[in-house]
Amino acid sequence: MPQIADRERPSPAGLPRFSAGVSIASVLAVLGLVASVPVALAFAGGGGLAVVAGLLRRSELALTAGVSGLFIAVIQAGTGAGSPEWLLGATAPVVLAWVTARHALRLETQIGVEAPTLRVELVHTISVGTLLTAGGGVGYLIYRSVTGTPSPLALGLLLLAVVAFTVALR
Repeated sequence: MPQIADRERPSPAGLPRFSAGVSIASVLAVLGLVASVPVALAFAGGGGLAVVAGLLRRSELALTAGVSGLFIAVIQAGTGAGSPEWLLGATAPVVLAWVTARHALRLETQIGVEAPTLRVELVHTISVGTLLTAGGGVGYLIYRSVTGTPSPLALGLLLLAVVAFTVALR
């Protein structure tokens, strides 16, 4: 029978692999999206390392800091692109990285390492992907119907909506 001290220090193998893998794949997607802008790539690299450290150390603070770096990288790369479509699409892997990483940590805490979690992880990831697609699509349609042409205020409000949506997924 495991002692309490053993439960407080989970092993790296205990982390739900599918959710952690989706989170890492999302970080890699952001790195690929911002690779053409050196400053953004530096922010994304630091953010990606923080996400990995957060997963390994089971630290939500490190995850949040890492995803903040990824978000700053997307904003940095997107301001030069001037395309709200690119910016909106590039924020999706940032949100997916954060939500799936947090889900992996909480799932491990709630269920433990003994129980199979793949089905729960699949349902969660598909649900988040669906919500991101639907929310982003509706946000973009509203953005285009209200402004007609790209404007900095509308783009800022769209990014604020992405942040609010991310917080709502908590």
